[in-house]
Amino acid sequence: MHHPSATTRLLLIWATLAALSALHGASPIMIIAEAKARLARREVQTPVRVRGVVTFSNQRLGLAYVQDDSGGIGFDPRIQSHPLPEPGQTVEVEGMLCRRQGLAMVLHDRIQFGPPEVTIVSQEKKKTTPMRFDLDLAAQMRIDGLLSRVTGVIRRVSVPPIEGSPMLVEISSPSGYAIARLPWRESPETLQQWLNEPVSLTAVLVCRAEPPLLPEDADALLLVPSRSHWSLQDKALDEVFQRPPVTAASAIQATQRANVKQRMHIVGTVIAAKPNAWVCLRTDDGSIEVSTRQMSDFVPGQKLAVACWPQLEDGRMMLLDGVCRSLGMGPPPEPVHLEQGFFHPSRQRELVSISGILRNHSVPGGIPRLSLELPSGVSCLLHWEPFFRPEQVSSLEDGSQVQVTGLFHIQHGGTDSTGLRLSILPRTPEDLRVLAGPSWWNQERLTLAVWWLLGITGLAVPGALVFRWQVWRQARHIHAMESKAAAEEERLRIAREFHDSLQQQLTGAALHLETLKGALDAAPEMLPRLIDDTTAMLRHCQMEARHCIWDLRSETTVRESLRTALKDWVENRVPPPAQTRIEFYTEGPEPHLPEGSPFQLMRIAQEAVTNALTHAEAHHIRVSLRTSHSQLELVIEDDGCGFEDRLLRQPKPGHYGLSGIQERASKIGASLYITSRPGKGTRVCVRYSLFSLRHEACA
Repeated sequence: MHHPSATTRLLLIWATLAALSALHGASPIMIIAEAKARLARREVQTPVRVRGVVTFSNQRLGLAYVQDDSGGIGFDPRIQSHPLPEPGQTVEVEGMLCRRQGLAMVLHDRIQFGPPEVTIVSQEKKKTTPMRFDLDLAAQMRIDGLLSRVTGVIRRVSVPPIEGSPMLVEISSPSGYAIARLPWRESPETLQQWLNEPVSLTAVLVCRAEPPLLPEDADALLLVPSRSHWSLQDKALDEVFQRPPVTAASAIQATQRANVKQRMHIVGTVIAAKPNAWVCLRTDDGSIEVSTRQMSDFVPGQKLAVACWPQLEDGRMMLLDGVCRSLGMGPPPEPVHLEQGFFHPSRQRELVSISGILRNHSVPGGIPRLSLELPSGVSCLLHWEPFFRPEQVSSLEDGSQVQVTGLFHIQHGGTDSTGLRLSILPRTPEDLRVLAGPSWWNQERLTLAVWWLLGITGLAVPGALVFRWQVWRQARHIHAMESKAAAEEERLRIAREFHDSLQQQLTGAALHLETLKGALDAAPEMLPRLIDDTTAMLRHCQMEARHCIWDLRSETTVRESLRTALKDWVENRVPPPAQTRIEFYTEGPEPHLPEGSPFQLMRIAQEAVTNALTHAEAHHIRVSLRTSHSQLELVIEDDGCGFEDRLLRQPKPGHYGLSGIQERASKIGASLYITSRPGKGTRVCVRYSLFSLRHEACA
């Protein structure tokens, strides 16, 4: 014979009860988990009926909890026609699903709330087996309404002034922090003895309540049904503190957090502490942080004995839920001085002192964000928030040289190449000491200076371009005027030359022709001599005219460069016979001569070369121009037939070249030396003193 399973029998019973309830016009009974699932899906238009055992009930709070095998849910127990349900009773609750202060509850309606229909099914008290949860795990699982077994340490007790209101007890554990509501009162002396003592309690665990029922920093709300569910373990920690303490951070090992007696006994000296949060202790070989919600004000130098659970968190050893007992006072610990700012993981939570450049990364009007630029090149965050107000650090100027004393901290997940984020936590304003103010050239002033320079450059560049254009135009005008003046001066010089030499020669030739006319009848024997003289004069006029024409056609005027003009005339303007070679040699710098002197020297050279070509029958003519710091020497040498010295004193009739050379040298104050021997050639040397010119310029 086939027998139905237990599950099948339960389903049949549930279906039968649902059918009977439908016949009587009531909602079918559903398990609490299904009711909470409907609330999550917002299927709340129809009433629901749940059945379970009451685990908590409080008239003052207006809150009770009923629990079945699938979970628990809250309801308002304040029913005028029925007595308050007591923990352990089996009840049926019928009403509308809704959330009140974050709690999943069954109430009369969704607008005015109010107590639902509550029916006590059985007066017999049933014992519900509590479950065991870690507070952090319960918060992650969002446990709500289950009777749970919790152990922890009492940190603070608050007694509301309203009579009958539950006491509020803050309980810490290695897994989190909870608020317990106790529906009875104790004397102040008893409550003082409770502080920092272990406790074990059975309570309804609620993790989804909202403030003010549950503070934001708490993991859970613990609703304790009665005094019998509260057990103080005031002797448990004495056994821990009687064990030999651990005095070195390297000897600390992680332990399980299941039993109070498994706490570790550690002794150290306080280097920094934040009440109701943590305390840092210096041990024999380093520092370590103790997480504690103890309300005592620990000060640096205080020696503490701590009972705690060592646990690994974020790759570092942490002492959780520490219970601290003072062993006396000592001198404040000295910081470890880091000269170059090199950090080591062994310095974690150590008190250090470093110097660096303060950098301010804050946005205008925002919370100050500060860092230290250390001599090693590492950047370290200045974690001021635990002990300072924003106005205390906002006055620190960017670029200041500061010395900071505080707790060193390494955190994984940084943005640099090492994947670490370094920070230092100063404790008091004395830990922030400004050594030197920032440079006057801060970012704002530098930016302003750059903008000023850009503005000045923007004005100067167009001005410079306009000025350059004006200078160029003025230079062109001056050059045109100089060219015009030079041309005018050249015309005047050529006119003077025509007047001084060519015109006189032509006048002389005309006089000779007049004399020749008269001598035809009076003195026929003078005719040959007069004809020769007239011919010589005309040839000399022809040579002077050729020189003037060369001056007019020459691209380089003598006044610009005597050296260049001589070279150009010798190489390009003198047509020597085929058997004659003319060369030009120069030595020394370009001479700076007064106006008129270059022209006379040029004419001397031209006259001497022309004489050598015309009369000396020379094969080699050398023109040399030598200059030194004191004098100029112009030498014209040839290897022609030469002449006798007496011709220098009394030239032949019709020979005017030597006398012209002497006149030109005398005109500029130069010394003239002419040496010649028959058959040995001729040497013409002109020496022009530059020392007197330099002396006149200096004067």
